[in-house]
Amino acid sequence: MTNVRPGRSGQWLPTGDIANLPSHLRAEGAFRPAPLREDIRLRRGTYQAASRASEALGRLDEAAARLPNRGALVRLTQIREAEVSFDLDKLFYSLSEIMAMDLPDVDVQPPVDPAVLRLRRADDDAVDRVRRGDPVGRTLLCRTAAILADVPVPSDDIEVMDRVPWRTDHRWLGGPAAADAYLQCVPPGAELHASVAEWLTWLDETSDLPVVVRLALGHYQLAVLAPVANAQHLSRLLIPLVLIQEKTMRDQILAPSMWFSRRNGEYRRQLRAVVDSGEFDSWVTFFADGVHELCVSQIEFVYQLEEVGDRLLGKLSQRNDGLARLVTALIGNPVFNTQLAMKLSGLGDRQVHTLVTRLEKAGIVRKMDRNRLIRKKNSQVVREVPDVVKVIGMFDHLPFRRDRSVFDA
Repeated sequence: MTNVRPGRSGQWLPTGDIANLPSHLRAEGAFRPAPLREDIRLRRGTYQAASRASEALGRLDEAAARLPNRGALVRLTQIREAEVSFDLDKLFYSLSEIMAMDLPDVDVQPPVDPAVLRLRRADDDAVDRVRRGDPVGRTLLCRTAAILADVPVPSDDIEVMDRVPWRTDHRWLGGPAAADAYLQCVPPGAELHASVAEWLTWLDETSDLPVVVRLALGHYQLAVLAPVANAQHLSRLLIPLVLIQEKTMRDQILAPSMWFSRRNGEYRRQLRAVVDSGEFDSWVTFFADGVHELCVSQIEFVYQLEEVGDRLLGKLSQRNDGLARLVTALIGNPVFNTQLAMKLSGLGDRQVHTLVTRLEKAGIVRKMDRNRLIRKKNSQVVREVPDVVKVIGMFDHLPFRRDRSVFDA
């Protein structure tokens, strides 16, 4: 396929007519981004924004260590990321419904879309593989993409490019209606395969670039290439996976979709500006500011979890070790049944029943609405911790002032 129009940022390739695609996009063709470079030059202000974001990432990782149950923050971050990812993919579920998906012997009504369950499974699998040392790019494009597409996960003993479940259709960014598109992606075939091979090589190389700069560049390239189905989700998942790989963070405690969803219009304009100009400064600064804002808000979330835990325990006139263990466990899993409470706290069935009754009388937990959740096989009643559910729902708000002061000079 020959090049139609070269540019500083990549090549424009000819495509056939795509139904309902705006005429100006059909005229300009499909875009193949230039390979990412290690020697990219950015303005001083861009590096300052990246440094500010990197500092915030470190502060967040330190703040998470203050929680008695760090896993609670990981779990709640995954829930919030999932909620927004589902919304972006036009799958709408409440926080309580998402949390109830993990409960033993509980069916969410109406039945959960299989795509939702695959997303949860794919993310957990990706984090586990990267923690064990698997390369991020290959994990995303081979294993995670296969799980999301509901195709068999290929074995590790075949060549990586043969393991990718490539898209076979034309793709655009924007939409989902073609009339809302703002860029055509590389057509399926050799050009797309070559671009992905370049991206994987760049991502695997040792780099002196700041981690936030590398994240911004890698996210841009994967989003614009869209080599597989669900590429939008993969480009967001790339962020926590690289942070875990680089040991900038120990866990998945950042939810990128929370920020991208609020800045969707500006996000699209920034991506298109890189395509048109070949300049990355504005995009990297935009991306770094988003990472910083997420960290600021997430640190405030840590404060809120600490406070709600103290407040809930303060409602109890008499406490013992088992009760404290149960409340601490439920901070990270505020929708539960007896089976889950036993698993999380390590307590026995009779003890959990007794303690949950005490928590219910103290107003700390309550039974959930059964119009949306049904019991199956005589399993336990589903309950929730309303104070924690409320705190999770506050995440969409702007960070509190006290949190911003952490980063003031």
